[in-house]
Amino acid sequence: MEQTQLVKSSEINSLQGSWTQRFSDWLNAPFPFYLNDDRKNFLLVTVLSAFVTLFLYLFKTESEFSFADGLEWLHGLITFGALLFNLLVLPRIFPALLDPTAWTIKKYIVFNAWHLVLIWAIATVLEKMFFCPFDMGWLTVARHTIVQVAIKGIIPIALCTLFLKAQLLQQSLREAIKTNQELQKIQTLKREAKESIKTTSQITLYSDTSESLSFNLPDLLFIEADDNYSTVMWKEAGAIQKKLLRVNLKNLESQLDNSFTLRCHRSYIVNVNAISAISGNTNGYKLKINGSDFSIPVSRPKGKEIMEKISQLRNMMELS
Repeated sequence: MEQTQLVKSSEINSLQGSWTQRFSDWLNAPFPFYLNDDRKNFLLVTVLSAFVTLFLYLFKTESEFSFADGLEWLHGLITFGALLFNLLVLPRIFPALLDPTAWTIKKYIVFNAWHLVLIWAIATVLEKMFFCPFDMGWLTVARHTIVQVAIKGIIPIALCTLFLKAQLLQQSLREAIKTNQELQKIQTLKREAKESIKTTSQITLYSDTSESLSFNLPDLLFIEADDNYSTVMWKEAGAIQKKLLRVNLKNLESQLDNSFTLRCHRSYIVNVNAISAISGNTNGYKLKINGSDFSIPVSRPKGKEIMEKISQLRNMMELS
């Protein structure tokens, strides 16, 4: 009998621990810090404040305080000021505390409670000082405003939460689609790499004349064009070789036609495997060629494309 009770007690404790852990995980789950953009957050605050004002005018509750009638505009204005301060000013004062990258459901709940407390405090002070009878005490006014703020603040908070959850879902879907696309690109590059090793290790480039040039594709460093002539640079037996061919760069680009050679500039094609380092920024990159003093320029329109392509190829090589 005692053993059965111990087993049941253990199961209950285990179940309670499981629910406690799930609740804790839910509270610490990531959640967006509103719209993560000052202009969008300003628009969100404006819409919420307008909604609060309209809601107060359309759905008036019975109140024993006649002085509160006609102050709907004031509560809308207080809501606007409090939310604007909380969403746009406080993050600059306490960047670590209100870090959007570390925002969770628990912090969102606490922050919403802070919204209500701040709105209640401001409303209490303003109504007591400017609108209510002088013989009415602070406690009475505070009790009135806290009920009004609590009741009428739930709906905009709920609507805002649903909106943010929808935004989070859309963002997650976009990231999932983008990740899948990147994975598909990497898988495609892996297949091309295997085929390249089998079938295109040796490549022959043809000029507009009767000349041709054959070498192992992995040994290619880069190709530099000058009008209708192109200089091919490659490694052979540990030494850098070069040959001038009468052929333009567009023609050579179509002959190479693989994932490892990139048109990085109107005058250059480079083998990504030959790149040892990248310098510069989005205004102008330079590609350092392995085992040489050559630096290949990257044209500004090609900068982002080249960086993404190199990243994909590096990922493919790591997964191979």
